[in-house]
Amino acid sequence: MMPSLRSDTTFLLMLVGLLLAALVVTSADIPGAPALASLDPRPLPTSTPTPTPDWWAYVSTATPTLPGLPALPAVSLGGGGSGGASDGPVAFQVVACPGGGASISAITRQGVWWAIAGTAQADPFWYWKMELSSDDTKWTVLYRSEAPTNSGHLMDFNTTTVPRGSYRMRLTVVERDGNYDEPCVIAIGT
Repeated sequence: MMPSLRSDTTFLLMLVGLLLAALVVTSADIPGAPALASLDPRPLPTSTPTPTPDWWAYVSTATPTLPGLPALPAVSLGGGGSGGASDGPVAFQVVACPGGGASISAITRQGVWWAIAGTAQADPFWYWKMELSSDDTKWTVLYRSEAPTNSGHLMDFNTTTVPRGSYRMRLTVVERDGNYDEPCVIAIGT
């Protein structure tokens, strides 16, 4: 029994010796207390890469300058605005109103607003429009509707939107195929 105990003891002594040797070798790699104190726990600054511009960096975001617009024609209403005119009916002269589905029957002043009444209908009906001109050549659309009107309220017009003077107003009724009869034209003076 003795020989097996000796070999076990020898083996254990050799194992302890190897462990001590390993401990000595690894302890040499661990720095001492002064070396650990010299480590700075604060992070070092790192360089931030500068972004490179892509295609949108070269796109202009400046507001473009529009070319000058042409002047609007000088159009005015008789007694436009509140300049002393009283509420009630506004006198007008029929220039051409051949009948059919377009007619202007009355204009009533209510402060700076004119309430325009009449008829705007056709068969087959598409839309009607009311236009304004000071010279019978340059017409400005005031209102457009796709609802036919039979002897009723057509539109309201703010007289302060144009200067005082004389003008013509026309009502055109357009049929579904794009055709239209001669419009109803009235003249209003100061």
